[in-house]
Amino acid sequence: MKVLKSLIYVALIISFMISQGLTQESKHKPKPLTKQQMMMMKNMAMANMDKYMANMNAMKKLPMRIKQTQQEAIAYGKKLFNDPKALSTNGLACSSCHPGGGTTGGEAETPMPSPKTGKPYKLPIPSLIGAAATFPKYKVPNDAVITLGDMNNNCIMMFMAAQPLNPKSKEYKALVAYVTSLSNNDKVQVGKMPAMMMKMMGGKK
Repeated sequence: MKVLKSLIYVALIISFMISQGLTQESKHKPKPLTKQQMMMMKNMAMANMDKYMANMNAMKKLPMRIKQTQQEAIAYGKKLFNDPKALSTNGLACSSCHPGGGTTGGEAETPMPSPKTGKPYKLPIPSLIGAAATFPKYKVPNDAVITLGDMNNNCIMMFMAAQPLNPKSKEYKALVAYVTSLSNNDKVQVGKMPAMMMKMMGGKK
């Protein structure tokens, strides 16, 4: 029964990844905007631009608005990152494995055994400091190149036993903002793997 439940859980995760286009290549065909999308642009994007760019006094306040909004997103993301009840159903927070954005060291076990080996996989816990500067990059569970937000959702599903965040949600964006802030001043190296992963695969850093 436990094996059956594990297989069903794995199937659900794979189905979700497929629905998100993370495990298969799709041929994108551009489509023209709908009338509803055009109206949304007019009422939101253009209205917001008019609010600041058509008014010099408002334009002078824009730098402070940008800074304040960004700081609020990072602060909220940090709160989510450290709260064991915010994103998980098993009492784990992101900081349980990544205190201060770093790492506890050691390994984390996948929450279910492999259908092939019957054992859970042990994965090295990387530091998240500088990690955002390496995305988008290939990740094994997705068998595809994914974004930092996708990776956050991988961890939420696999290790925190919770539903993934909606990419349009405030929480999704805030968590990405905080984790990205841990890479401030780091050199962008898209696709770079952590040294511990390279060692695990028998390669060099």
